[in-house]
Amino acid sequence: MKIGVISDTHLPNAGAGFPEILIEKLKKVDLIIHAGDHCEERYLDKLKSIAEVKTVAGNRDSHQLKRKLKDKITFEAAGKKISVIHGHQFRGKNILQGLNYTFNDSDIIVFGHTHRPFNERFSDKLFFNSGSPTDKRLEKNYTFGIIEIEEEIKAEIKILKEES
Repeated sequence: MKIGVISDTHLPNAGAGFPEILIEKLKKVDLIIHAGDHCEERYLDKLKSIAEVKTVAGNRDSHQLKRKLKDKITFEAAGKKISVIHGHQFRGKNILQGLNYTFNDSDIIVFGHTHRPFNERFSDKLFFNSGSPTDKRLEKNYTFGIIEIEEEIKAEIKILKEES
């Protein structure tokens, strides 16, 4: 199973829409995870037109979207337990400790909020933040993530570049 991971898209404030190269990459995945801060529902609808989407509410999402989405979700995919949360709930705390405590029996924990890519394993879990494909803030690159689940879990942060 191939999963595309994005977060913190902040559309339309961060741009007119998803970069076309990102759309092309997401068309090649089985599932899209968005870890919150879509901001407007029409951008979530765009993702849903590409593939199945698992998502949560972020702190900057519209009130309408926050009413429709949960703060955190856990589901199974390809035999692995995956949990998703935006991450703003852990402000001022050690986010990894908070994530580990909240999702103590998950195999993969996807989070956002920081706009900072993170791909590390601790306590037999993968902690994964894709960064942002549209609002890099202080980061050098616009990024997204790919998680592949076969016999083992492979995760990679991808730099978003327009291909020539």
